Amino acid sequence: MHLKKQRVSALFVFLLIGGMLVSTCFAQTPEDVLAEVGDIKITRADFDKELATFVSMANPQAAAHFATAEGKQAFLTQVAEIHALQKKAELLGYGKGEKYEAAFHEMAVGRLAVESMQSLVAAIEVSEEEAKESYEKNKASYVEPVQYHVFQITVDSAEKAAEIKKQLDAGKSFVELAKSDSIDDNKAAGGDRGFVGSAALEAEVSKALAGLKKDEVSAPIEAGKDLFLLVKYIDRKEESTKEFSAVSAQIKRDLLNEKQRGVYETEIEKLKKEMSFEMNASAAESLRKETLTEQEKDAILFKMAGKEVKVSELDEELQQIPPFIRPQILAGEGLNDFLKQFYSKYLATASVEKNFAALAAKYPELIKDAARRTVIRFLLDEKIGSLKLEDKEIEEYYNKNLAQFNTPAQMRAHHILVKEEAEAKELFAALEKEPAKFSDLAREKSICPSGKQAGGDLGMFGEGQMVGEFDDACKTSEIGKIVGPVKTQFGYHIIRVDERQPAGAKKLDEVREQIRTKLMPEKQSEAFTKLVEELKKEFTVKIYQEKL
Repeated sequence: MHLKKQRVSALFVFLLIGGMLVSTCFAQTPEDVLAEVGDIKITRADFDKELATFVSMANPQAAAHFATAEGKQAFLTQVAEIHALQKKAELLGYGKGEKYEAAFHEMAVGRLAVESMQSLVAAIEVSEEEAKESYEKNKASYVEPVQYHVFQITVDSAEKAAEIKKQLDAGKSFVELAKSDSIDDNKAAGGDRGFVGSAALEAEVSKALAGLKKDEVSAPIEAGKDLFLLVKYIDRKEESTKEFSAVSAQIKRDLLNEKQRGVYETEIEKLKKEMSFEMNASAAESLRKETLTEQEKDAILFKMAGKEVKVSELDEELQQIPPFIRPQILAGEGLNDFLKQFYSKYLATASVEKNFAALAAKYPELIKDAARRTVIRFLLDEKIGSLKLEDKEIEEYYNKNLAQFNTPAQMRAHHILVKEEAEAKELFAALEKEPAKFSDLAREKSICPSGKQAGGDLGMFGEGQMVGEFDDACKTSEIGKIVGPVKTQFGYHIIRVDERQPAGAKKLDEVREQIRTKLMPEKQSEAFTKLVEELKKEFTVKIYQEKL
């Protein structure tokens, strides 16, 4: 593992979500001091508190790392470095002035909003008795269905299945025939699918296995167009109910989530009343669309506490959902869930603003931490945020790494996919008369997800990326001409190739932002490391890792 990169990355994380870094003011013995930053002493109590806070908020992988001896040593180094950053920021006067006060207040409100909402659910617990009661009430949910150790051969015709069935009845090895003749993913394993629950099996297969004896091979089973199966089982596990001990942890997690969700929902409803929350139903409904007009973006989405929030203010969250699947994601209750996640932040923030003095007194360490974060962010904005990437740096990287920007020949096409050849021919005839209806017919008739989502538009794809017959048609068809039906394993396609691009390296202007996105974090990381190392010398930072 690259220690320097890991340290820088973890320190950035610490600055974003880390702890309070509040030094104790009690008398200390030298053994209690784990690090010194000038006249600041970081005690074992400080360290333990900060580590516990960080681990509680970190992802499982980071938490596991910082529980190790190596991780604790790295964390102690980071605590000392953050004190150095804070000390430098304060010496430069970043903790003063209107700009600082505004940024500090915004940071404090945000921290208090998160803490106040988290504190609502922090003390909620699920007892063993509650878990057992839920288990007894929902015992049917913990039934393990019959499981079969299944072997399967898949072929593409009824005739082939009948022929293999005769060979099996004559004593031929199921495993060998599966390896030589099967066309499914279990071929290499001799048809072995392992233990599969009856509920997870195809209905026809489950029904067939239920009527078989151990090692008996089924008659050919039709599993779809041009797919026929032969199956058997070599072992069977009877239906059983899972013991409470096996599911208690999951039950407790589910009950805890349910309780927390209930408390959270109650609090949100309470805040909506307190803040005179009003949702504009018509503006909310507009969010289900793939695209919004400027007028729709400018509409008021909701009002609360004398504030009006427009649809456009939701744009950042909305852009995280690709437009072509937005109607599906935000269908039904999906829209309400999405909006609730958004406006809950406004409600929590407004509540903190209203009760700021009381909350600040209740959580003094959060206020100190907000001040610390603010001055450090000002310092980092000045020293690192102001860095720029020169055009010559981008050009130099491009010229040294041209191979990265080579692209295969690419194509863009629309298609309509149907199951039957006759239907494909009808569609082709209709499109010959009215080619402009291609997208409309794709949305109406195509069984490919691209139909409803994008009017059959597959976007750009490389040669060889699609199945052979489809790829060949796209490589040879005249641009803009409708061709088909083209048969593949998925059905029958009507295709219109819209564009073809030859293989070659992308031009610098095409990848300039891609290169910038790669190089800028690297440049910032290097500058951050340099700044921290300079501060450690300036403030004579001493770290006693051997005391951990």
